[in-house]
Amino acid sequence: MSLEARRKLQHAYVKSTIDLDNIENLFATYEMASLIGRLSNMEPGLVQQLPKSLRYLIMRTLEQCLLYPITGADDQVLAPYPYTAFAELLAEMQRIKEYAPVAVINFNYDLCLDYALALQSMPVDYGLRVTRTAPGAIPHYKVHGSLNWFRDSATSSIHAAPVKPLPAKTYWDRLGLDRAAERPIDTMELLFGSEKWGESLHPEPIIVPPTWNKGWYQEQLQSVWRNASGALATAENVFVIGYSLPPSDQFFKAFWSISTISDSVIDRFWLFDPSAAPGIVERFSSMLGPAIMDRGKFRFEQLKFTGAIRFIADYLGLKAEASLPDR
Repeated sequence: MSLEARRKLQHAYVKSTIDLDNIENLFATYEMASLIGRLSNMEPGLVQQLPKSLRYLIMRTLEQCLLYPITGADDQVLAPYPYTAFAELLAEMQRIKEYAPVAVINFNYDLCLDYALALQSMPVDYGLRVTRTAPGAIPHYKVHGSLNWFRDSATSSIHAAPVKPLPAKTYWDRLGLDRAAERPIDTMELLFGSEKWGESLHPEPIIVPPTWNKGWYQEQLQSVWRNASGALATAENVFVIGYSLPPSDQFFKAFWSISTISDSVIDRFWLFDPSAAPGIVERFSSMLGPAIMDRGKFRFEQLKFTGAIRFIADYLGLKAEASLPDR
């Protein structure tokens, strides 16, 4: 359904322009089509289902793109690279009083970090309730939703399904492997277990599009945003990895400005991004105040995720995974 609607949108080029290769623009367009109830000659009932259909497409795309290592030597299927090292770094920082408490604010929907933390037996607090974090839990605020978050049809409240470590031997035998390999794994199995393989279970996750009506959508995840804001308000070290602060994201700029009105003093604001695109440093500079920019607390490193993990670990004198090549 989503692909059929996308093909129909190509006709819009006669009178307007829509970037059909940009998932954010596509999400916004489907939301608008659902709101006004029309898109070309599609049946109104199908138009109404477009946002839901696109969420399912996003879930299936993530499932096929993310690869889980099955080594034959480990008891459990490993987390997608390099999330094992990232989870280990977070766990180590959480144990050290000088760096704790640690919190992750995540704009992604996938379950890579969730699965890596599950393998570490680390409890996770998603901030879905305005309650205190359980002792030892890693706050993981996924402000745009997550593939393991679902709405209760009776109460309309949002709950998180726990992610389950998967037995490696099951997949080794099922796939007929004779050497280590990386394979995609369905969200359904991560949530319901490998024994549910082949069953027609189709999760309908909470995925909040970063689009024009973001403010309305965030009401669904108000407690997550409030908890994330509280984490920023007390932060002393801020590490931004892979977020380039697009010029259109005025929402995040306002979120940062309001959240950081506090007595906390930021010692470091480090930005890691592999892109050499011009303007990324300038965009962050325009958002950050003189207490950060004029006192040498801002630092930009042109590094990928793996490089950022290693850089932070080395600087803080902590361990990163011994074999962490750039990939």
